[in-house]
Amino acid sequence: MTPGQIVNLLSAANGAVGTIVLFVGSYAIQPLEGAVFNSPQVEKYNARIKCKNNARIVTQRVGLALLCLSFLFQAVAVFLPSGE
Repeated sequence: MTPGQIVNLLSAANGAVGTIVLFVGSYAIQPLEGAVFNSPQVEKYNARIKCKNNARIVTQRVGLALLCLSFLFQAVAVFLPSGE
């Protein structure tokens, strides 16, 4: 395998993993409950929702970073010798 092919393979793998991570993280952020009348139970529930939402946001950012890394690998592969 040439260096260009190896980098293209890395690019495809990063793109696939990044897409799966973005799918698992989903784009939906759960809304908070009880926006007007907050009780202690609602505050506790909202704290759990905020924790879940933060985890989803981190997952989305990791997936997007992996996708961007795949584009970077693809850009590097363009300038590597093809071995022809």
